[in-house]
Amino acid sequence: METKRIASFLKFAIILLLLAVPVFADEISFPQKLEWKSNANALEYKVEVQNIATGKTQVLTTDKTSTEISLMPGKYRYRISAYDFLGKEASVSSWTNFEVFKANKPKIKDVEPSVKVQKETGSVGIDVNISDINKDTKFELVNESLEGAISIEEKSLMGTSSSETEKITHLDFKNVPPGKWRLRVTNASGLSSLSEVIEIEGEKKYSEEEVEKIKKEAEDAVRSEMQAQVEEYKKNAEAEKLAAEKAKAEEEKRLAEEERLRIEEEKRRAEEDERLAKELLERQKREAKEAEKKAKKEWKAAHPYKWKNVIVEGGLAYSMNILGDTIKDYYEEKNVIALNARVKFLPVKIQNEQIGAEIGFLRQEFKKDNSYLTAKLESNIIDAKIVCQHRVMENVFVAGKLGGGVDMVTKSIDYSASAPNRLPPDKKNYFYPATVAGASVFFTPWKFVVAEIGADFTYVLAGSSPLGFVSPYACIGFRF
Repeated sequence: METKRIASFLKFAIILLLLAVPVFADEISFPQKLEWKSNANALEYKVEVQNIATGKTQVLTTDKTSTEISLMPGKYRYRISAYDFLGKEASVSSWTNFEVFKANKPKIKDVEPSVKVQKETGSVGIDVNISDINKDTKFELVNESLEGAISIEEKSLMGTSSSETEKITHLDFKNVPPGKWRLRVTNASGLSSLSEVIEIEGEKKYSEEEVEKIKKEAEDAVRSEMQAQVEEYKKNAEAEKLAAEKAKAEEEKRLAEEERLRIEEEKRRAEEDERLAKELLERQKREAKEAEKKAKKEWKAAHPYKWKNVIVEGGLAYSMNILGDTIKDYYEEKNVIALNARVKFLPVKIQNEQIGAEIGFLRQEFKKDNSYLTAKLESNIIDAKIVCQHRVMENVFVAGKLGGGVDMVTKSIDYSASAPNRLPPDKKNYFYPATVAGASVFFTPWKFVVAEIGADFTYVLAGSSPLGFVSPYACIGFRF
């Protein structure tokens, strides 16, 4: 494991917060997340987080550069392993220790409801009973009528633990004006609580600047009241004028609306007459169409379609060369997708049996292509078979087939310019007899539509190297 190598590209940022709340309180969860920088060659990462006290290890895998975790308070250590696209461990970091602390919502159990400001210092001392805090907790006095808050700078002696489980019994604030205040306690985790109202009693001492400010505010208030009365008079006069204009406009609007409604009523009546005329015409057309449709239906019932027992199908086959070495020795693939077509004529019906003939066509092509030559073998098999179908359920048949045909084979070879002793292109045609046997399942999902799946075995008498093919196929077509 190369710990130095992993250190060059992994940088970890851990956010580990866990909430522990009092009994009967609702639980609140903080996200816990491990993040690291990506490695260009890494496809996947393995994250191992181990509880140092118990030795229990939690293993996570991810293709991202971060993962969510959920840990209880305690001491842990972690390391990250990177895996390449072959699934091999490329590198692993060294173990790194960390600690998860408890995060609580401050619990204000008791606060002194009424205190007095000390005249000499202007400070206020408040007896409290507050738990679930720590050395980084913030204490503030807040007043809804004032902006900002008064914060405490010196706290009573408190433990140094980062877990929010400490307590405090007394707080001192400086320069607090008399009034109704609340104590806001905020932990470093962001959770906070607000106390009931604390009545702080005492006399407010005003400076000369504050006295002048109060006088000026009183004068401004009188001036503002007089200005407001003038503005109110102007506003009322303007409102009366606007009301008169509005009444006139509304009357004109009412008359215009009455005229508009009269015109719309005349238009509606004309449209209604036109609609009724169109409905009458549409009803007459619909009745004529229904009568024509009924006549056609009656004619079809009197002259039912006479099936000609002819079926035309087309589809694909997967041709597999299972006999003979010619295909295997000279061409790249011995199994190919082939085109398949067939025409059936089943004139004889005996109870659940249908007997007739089928003409089939199978086109398959085998290739070989390299830097010296391109070779191709095209096989076109045309056969004629006797078919016997047996009905196994409504519109479903199983069939057996037996017959023979001819395989028209075209062999061609073309040499590339880089071939040593290059020869001219060669192309030859051959005709070989063939025998065919097969079985299939035939069904008609709709009236004129048919589908068939099955397999044929074709034995080609190709000179001294006979060939055998098994060709599973699927076709769809029509019957007439």
